[in-house]
Amino acid sequence: MTSNQTLGAALVGVGRMGQVHLKSMIDSGRLSIRWLVDMPAQHGLMAELIKRHRLTGETEISDIESSQKVLLDPRVDVVIICTPTPSHYDIIKKALTAGKHVMCEKPLTLTVSETKDCYELAKKLKKILFCAYNRRFDKQFNTLYQRYKRGDIGDLRMVKFTSREDGPGKEYLQNNRSGIFLDMAIHDIDYVCWLVGERPSSVCAFGSISSDNSALYRSADDFDCVTAILNFPSGVMANMEDTRAARIGYEQKVEVLGTKGLIQTRNMKASELYSITQNSCQSEALLRSSEERYVDSFPTELNHFINSIEGKEENLVSAESCIIAMEVSEALSQSLRTGSIVRL
Repeated sequence: MTSNQTLGAALVGVGRMGQVHLKSMIDSGRLSIRWLVDMPAQHGLMAELIKRHRLTGETEISDIESSQKVLLDPRVDVVIICTPTPSHYDIIKKALTAGKHVMCEKPLTLTVSETKDCYELAKKLKKILFCAYNRRFDKQFNTLYQRYKRGDIGDLRMVKFTSREDGPGKEYLQNNRSGIFLDMAIHDIDYVCWLVGERPSSVCAFGSISSDNSALYRSADDFDCVTAILNFPSGVMANMEDTRAARIGYEQKVEVLGTKGLIQTRNMKASELYSITQNSCQSEALLRSSEERYVDSFPTELNHFINSIEGKEENLVSAESCIIAMEVSEALSQSLRTGSIVRL
């Protein structure tokens, strides 16, 4: 594949994240969007997206049940998957088998064994399989990683990661049913393990259902607030908090303590405006969603995926790191249910 060739792409899933990735695909100028694929009920939305983004004549519509014609289309080089998590495994395997490179929203699958199957198939067929852990591609988070790796704060001692959001709606929880560690905290798990450069030796987790929307989470057999501790072989410890229905905006903070210093990321706001009067000081509100907070990381990770296909960069999210994140997520979910420390 030469660098001046445009890759043909199929986007499977045009919901919230699908539309985020569609914009990145168009803006990149490196992909020709050949197909939009989703359930029949979404055909009207797909037609609207084609019109809105001026893709008429370039992009066709298909439903998931008829997606084999999409995968057999020789004009399609890559498949980008943004469907509910339970459907990922089947779509990934079909796309790889059809000879396509695959980018998939997190989590890659529902289980460690399914994730291993997918990577083994990708290796066998010599195709790129990329899991979209976009925290790695965020400017703040990536700069923190680079500064730690060049030795700015010495040896690592402690990592603290805080994630708070308004939380998903009923339909999302019903469609995914993967649990808070696999669905929400998996981003944090991946980033922490990538930063530390190790697989945890043991983990423990605690959770509660304490929000004003507790009935929703009980009905989904899930938690709306969890905390976790990850112990690593080198002695590094990590503490994670993931809270839904926080009602404060979208909060994402990382604090890394080393033997020679500390690095922190800052929450991002609508603006840096800061007002001071005789009686008060006031800053702007936090951004409201992951789409706003990580707006720059989505095109960055997409370009990295394309560069990996073209041989310009090595796939930053390796099979090993993705499997580790899945193993830690499963262990934390086990600890959450049993109240015990789980050794990996």
